[in-house]
Amino acid sequence: MHILILSLEGFSFSARQLYEHLLPDLLSKAIVHESTSIQDALFYINTRWPTAILVTDGVIASDSEDGRKLLSAVKNITRQGCTTVLAGFFTLSVFGERLTGFLRDNFDLRWEGDNDEPIVRTTALGSSDENLIVTSGLNRRFTPEAYFLRKVPKEQAVYVSIANGHTLAYAAIARIGLGKLGYVGEANFSEEAEALILAMCHLGHDVGFE
Repeated sequence: MHILILSLEGFSFSARQLYEHLLPDLLSKAIVHESTSIQDALFYINTRWPTAILVTDGVIASDSEDGRKLLSAVKNITRQGCTTVLAGFFTLSVFGERLTGFLRDNFDLRWEGDNDEPIVRTTALGSSDENLIVTSGLNRRFTPEAYFLRKVPKEQAVYVSIANGHTLAYAAIARIGLGKLGYVGEANFSEEAEALILAMCHLGHDVGFE
């Protein structure tokens, strides 16, 4: 399994400035490559065909020419079977209406960004499709500070919270062509988010090496 980490805004994943324990877990189960430039990311996508891509910042959603090239490459490889996970500083920089448009225009998803500032809410495991993500190794309930999604179908909502009678999703995952797109709304970098990212990449503690 090959995992590509996009760290394009100076916050080095490999230096553990994001998730403290996630990198050792990934390295123990997969071949990991971190790209700190768009050119390197494009080369890796086109030559190594990563199994999963972890997007850790918002460069992929920028209006720059290079940003659009990267987004096009990520969309294409996702539809061809890659699992792409949006997390980390991506969540902190792409939210609300901007997130809604990004998901709709690029991945044909009807998910909508709910809040423009992180909110603390208790979340619990939902009824997500086990063909999309195995959740047996995840905490059943915790209270994160996060950017939430609304209008997520129950089979795509991994963690949910009820607010004013409406169901919001802290994390979601959907089938995109032959691949999948995951979203983790965590505003901090908790152990629960780390475990969730591993599960989205099929590297959770209860899932065997692929």
